[in-house]
Amino acid sequence: MGTKRQGDKCYEKAELDEPIFVLRAQDCTAPEVVEFWIKLNPQIEFTEKMYEAQRLADAMRAWQDRKLAD
Repeated sequence: MGTKRQGDKCYEKAELDEPIFVLRAQDCTAPEVVEFWIKLNPQIEFTEKMYEAQRLADAMRAWQDRKLAD
């Protein structure tokens, strides 16, 4: 999971011509889209990447809750 401030390793790993799709926490559907990606993953057991994705979805919801409270 990365932020604009921290950077994100996925940008470093991506090929120069590889398409990338970015979801931002301000998109109200982003947490659900991330969780849908987890459900679509063919793994039987959660991998570390899937746990990271769930933490990201949770962080997006928390960010949204803070912004709505402003």
